[in-house]
Amino acid sequence: MEKVTRNLYIQTLLVILFCTIGGFAYAQQQEYKEYTVKKGDTLWDISSREIVDPFLWPKVWKENPEIKNPDLIYPGQKIRIPTYLLQKEIVPPEEKAVAPPPVPEKKPLVKKEEPAVKIKPVRKNYLVEKDVLIASGYITDTIDSKGEVIGSPTEKELLGKDDYAYIRTPDSAKTGTKYYIIRSLGKVKHPETGRMMGYLIDVRGVAEVVGRESGETKVKITDSYSDVLVGDLLADFHDIEPPFLVDTPRTPDISGYIVATKHRHVLNGGLDLVYIDRGRKDGVEIGDMLGMIARAKYDVPNGRIQIIDTRENTSTGIVRMSWKEVTVGDIIGASAVSQ
Repeated sequence: MEKVTRNLYIQTLLVILFCTIGGFAYAQQQEYKEYTVKKGDTLWDISSREIVDPFLWPKVWKENPEIKNPDLIYPGQKIRIPTYLLQKEIVPPEEKAVAPPPVPEKKPLVKKEEPAVKIKPVRKNYLVEKDVLIASGYITDTIDSKGEVIGSPTEKELLGKDDYAYIRTPDSAKTGTKYYIIRSLGKVKHPETGRMMGYLIDVRGVAEVVGRESGETKVKITDSYSDVLVGDLLADFHDIEPPFLVDTPRTPDISGYIVATKHRHVLNGGLDLVYIDRGRKDGVEIGDMLGMIARAKYDVPNGRIQIIDTRENTSTGIVRMSWKEVTVGDIIGASAVSQ
């Protein structure tokens, strides 16, 4: 009898151990979702489709170190997507028990005044989303840096949203102070005259000071529009409100050139960004629609851009339509809008 009891005890322990190991293995398998790249896919597209937030693509890239260039992924390639990025389900509100309606008391009829009719204000749409507007960057004569990202508590050099980093500034930064994280993409020279127009600045994210640690100022990256690297610079933060979409945009009689482009993917296309050599002093306004002419053997109309930001001598436009690659040196103007 003692032997039978001992055997039953051992069998029970084995069952418990098997269930625990099996549960652990199952949990491990749930850490990633494997995605097979299809033709035309980009990390931006995959993040938009799979985790409903295209600006989280650097998080996906970090989990796939075998991808050296985020713009170069191929059909059939396997990509791991962390499950914590996928767990953004919308929890339906709890249903509340409906109480039975109270029995109305019999009261003498009283004539009620008709309530005033309230007219709801017309909801306006933005010309461009706030994140896209901030991430579009700008051309500036000089790089006005307020500090630099010098490292991180985890010693990672590639950082993203919700990561912590250390910064160094000329003056002591107070807790709660915010900075834009910027990176210079290089000098911009006019494609026709060769004159220096400034530096193309890319806004990578937003950092907020949370205190000091290890003798350095510590920040949290509260927003990330692209990967943040050690060595990126800091700029003064100011809140940006995107402009509203206009019903009938202007098509001013202005001509000029595309002096720089920002490729969101390998080639320019819908919703990519261009920078032109005309600004506020030339009469350019936010919302203006300008045509593009591609310069090749034959100069032909190539779609249109809409201005989303203006500076004194330059402006930023978003490509609303294009039929071929948009390149530096292409002509811009009102004449091609109706084509």
